[in-house]
Amino acid sequence: MPIPTDSLVLFDGIDKIYEGTAKVVDDLHLQIEQGEFLTLLGPSGSGKTTILMMLAGCESPTTGKILFDGKPLNDVPTYKRDFGIVFQNYALFPHMTVAENLAFPLRMRRIGKSQIADQVTKTLDMVKMGALKDRMPTQLSGGQQQRVALARALVFEPRMVLMDEPLGALDKQLREHMQLEIKRLHEQLGIAMLYVTHDQTEALTMSDRIAVFDQGRIQQIGAPKDVYSNPASPFVASFMGENNRLEGRIGATDGGTITLNVSDAGPAVCAQPSGADLSPGQHVTAMVRPESIWVGHRDGCENRFEGRITDVVYHGDHVRLCLVIDGVGTLVARQPLSDGGAEFAPGQNVPISWATKNMHAFAGQPQPATA
Repeated sequence: MPIPTDSLVLFDGIDKIYEGTAKVVDDLHLQIEQGEFLTLLGPSGSGKTTILMMLAGCESPTTGKILFDGKPLNDVPTYKRDFGIVFQNYALFPHMTVAENLAFPLRMRRIGKSQIADQVTKTLDMVKMGALKDRMPTQLSGGQQQRVALARALVFEPRMVLMDEPLGALDKQLREHMQLEIKRLHEQLGIAMLYVTHDQTEALTMSDRIAVFDQGRIQQIGAPKDVYSNPASPFVASFMGENNRLEGRIGATDGGTITLNVSDAGPAVCAQPSGADLSPGQHVTAMVRPESIWVGHRDGCENRFEGRITDVVYHGDHVRLCLVIDGVGTLVARQPLSDGGAEFAPGQNVPISWATKNMHAFAGQPQPATA
């Protein structure tokens, strides 16, 4: 396989098999470009952490090779790989101060004392932890410890940073703040970052590209918007956020549109075919996201029905509505709220609409995606 000149990392035909198990990673071909933020996203057991560990040198591929800057990496020991690594549990040395934790990787590289002091100060200021340099890790909050762990991964100016679920132990508000901080640092430093998570929102917020994994294989890779808006498979559609599912048979096809008959007596639903060619009579599952369903008949929405609200759940900036369309099924819609907006109540009859392009139809029945 030719190596793209702008690729920093290349996984070439990587398999990973543990004794007595199926393949944890199955025939992986993946490129990581210079300076990009690539997220490996998938449920537990999908192989994403194993991939990061093989790149870090903590695991070895069963077959295949890993190239870094065009050079084989398989036999290079971990300490000689120019990677900063951040783990979920921080892995800070409890007997060292914040500054000493950052100085450690520099001392291991035999950097001079004055340069170490300058580099530690600069890096702590970059993550806004300079005022706490003399504290011990036990005197820090979870978010502060994570900042120190990130600073330690950056202090020796690595070519690349690897992060394995680094925000998993933080509460929601702090996790969202740290997502933006890491994204800011990535843009400021311009180094490649490989990020592992099972959190879809985290991946969408931070990434240049997302690789969605299941059972050791890439199911789809692309920009966040493309992966979310144009899922390549039922698994990706199910895993990347919430979806309504309608099952039925194709009544007709017309170019880029199919009509789906959910029941014999109900109205037809229009959807956009995804994946393999679909033909009349074929069983399909169609998916549409809650935010794509509107209460009201909007321009550009080919699917227009009358339904009723059975449940309303208030979420502050939006409401979740449970809607029933006779002959079609039960759907969930997410409607934004604003001053003077519509009031919704159970039992209310309402018009319902969504665009064909926002409903993706896949052959067969989707497998459930679990985090």
